[in-house]
Amino acid sequence: MIQISNDLNNYRLQGVITFLALGIEQARAHLYAGPRPSFGAPPQGPLLASIVLDEPLGTVADGVLEITPTNEALILTTGEVTWARIVNGMGALAWDCDASDLNGTAELRLPTTTLYAGGYTRILTGLLG
Repeated sequence: MIQISNDLNNYRLQGVITFLALGIEQARAHLYAGPRPSFGAPPQGPLLASIVLDEPLGTVADGVLEITPTNEALILTTGEVTWARIVNGMGALAWDCDASDLNGTAELRLPTTTLYAGGYTRILTGLLG
């Protein structure tokens, strides 16, 4: 097993922030219902909302990237959020992760995972380590 220093991990996470800032658009978190597919495979569930991520994306400390809370985003489709796909400003895939409410343990946490079309949601907290 490889172990890396916190300094190296912090530097690597700064690279994530740089990657997400690429392109003319801002990075986004696409929220989906249904099972999470294998990495990079097309989603099987509906797109519930697409949340614009702030720039800079967040802060890095002690080997963890903490994503800045977002503004509200319009909910497109009613459903139960189970996972998110993060893309940069060019639409290139960065990572897939689980989503939950604040009581859950997912990497992205929302006010609630039950979304209703026409309402609004946002990311309250997000972590990448």
